[in-house]
Amino acid sequence: MLTLAIATFFAVAGAGSLAIIAGALRAAAPKVALLRRNLAECSDTLTVSARLFETVTSFDDGKIVRLPVRARLVHQPVLRDAA
Repeated sequence: MLTLAIATFFAVAGAGSLAIIAGALRAAAPKVALLRRNLAECSDTLTVSARLFETVTSFDDGKIVRLPVRARLVHQPVLRDAA
C-alpha cells in the first residue's frame, strides 16, 4: 500500500512540475519572440574584443597566468627517512 502511495505522489508531483514548466514556457515565448524581433530590427552594431586571463590563487602564488596553460613537471624534493 505504501508503494502505491509513493508512486502516486511521484506521478502527481511530476505532472504538476510539467504543468508549471509548460506555463512558464507559454508566458515566456511571446517575450522571447519580441526580443528577437527587436534584435533583428536593430541596425546598431558594437564590436567588442576581450583578452582572457586566468588568475590562479592556490597555485603559483596568485600570479596572472597567460592562456593556454600547459602542464609542466615540477621538481619535488625526495624525502628521506630520519636517521
